[in-house]
Amino acid sequence: MARFVNEAKAPTQEQLKASVILTGASALRMMRAERRQMGYISWRDLNPEEEHRVLHMSSPSAEDIYLPDLVRIGAVSGEAKEDLCLLVESAAQRRRMPGVGWSVCSGLPAGSILEVEPGVYSLSPEALCVAIAREVGCIQAFALAQELCSKISLSDRGKYLPPYTSPVTNKLAKDKDQPADVGYFEVEPVLMPDRLKKYLSGCKGSAAKRLLRLCPYLSENLRSPMECIMLALFSLPFSYGGFACGPFKTDYKIEFDDRAQAISGMPHAVCDAYQEAARFDLEYNGELGHSSRGGRIHDEKRNTGFIAMGIEVATVNNEMLCDMEAMEALAWRIYQRMRKRYRNRVDARRKKQEALLNTLRACFGLKPV
Repeated sequence: MARFVNEAKAPTQEQLKASVILTGASALRMMRAERRQMGYISWRDLNPEEEHRVLHMSSPSAEDIYLPDLVRIGAVSGEAKEDLCLLVESAAQRRRMPGVGWSVCSGLPAGSILEVEPGVYSLSPEALCVAIAREVGCIQAFALAQELCSKISLSDRGKYLPPYTSPVTNKLAKDKDQPADVGYFEVEPVLMPDRLKKYLSGCKGSAAKRLLRLCPYLSENLRSPMECIMLALFSLPFSYGGFACGPFKTDYKIEFDDRAQAISGMPHAVCDAYQEAARFDLEYNGELGHSSRGGRIHDEKRNTGFIAMGIEVATVNNEMLCDMEAMEALAWRIYQRMRKRYRNRVDARRKKQEALLNTLRACFGLKPV
């Protein structure tokens, strides 16, 4: 996980007098902007005493909120009218200001606030997930946690930003399954499921408890929004509209034995999502990296090596990902490989599955199907 601690000096008492703590959509925009620009989050961790002081002093006036600075750090775009979401400790600290929405929270656990720059603070990735769960919903918070655990950062307004360019290949991400106005960038993860689980264990409230129950279904190091959606669908329980096929090991390396090496010509291969009990590999096949002749040859060699190792491979594309009958047939096959019976007895399960798919698509900036 690449959440690096900035070694800047702790803010002075004078700087704390009018602390601006960003939450909700403002914190999310700023966090995504920081990840896109730096590749990680460079904000400074606060100790519990500092967090307490910052929250206690969080009653900014209009003079304390300098819009150009907030545009510079990505909290607001500067191109559209949007509410600024700020956090205060008590309802009495709220002020009447146009374009500002207030959230009140007094019982934040340690590790909830990070210093962006002197006088400006943000909820930490863990605390932001809880805030989203409270304000919007648990699946939306799960999707955000999945994004933060992955090697991607979304662009809030893709049409105002260039498409992702890999610093390694210098090639644009042009996955045909990804709309042109939804950009995403290759970055380092800033959250780990175990870290989120530990944080949620110290939180109060039903939203945090519901999100805590979903932590075992998070995956790490995914590389595209479509992979995030695919793993969520196959991992989440039946009651949420998922197929309950987990756990999966993502970005998982399989060492080939002599026979598999001889057949494939490869010493090893990496699975997108490996279900160990079923010896089953799920691969998401977007256009990028798979449409070239070299990409197809690599995939064929990898698959022959997996087959020689007794591992079944299934490739999922965007069209299949939108077909719940096809997805359920694949889930049935995974259960068969695990020597289990697939028993999804949830009422109106197809509607739940489609609702989950469309909720996840919306979270990653995609249109409903």
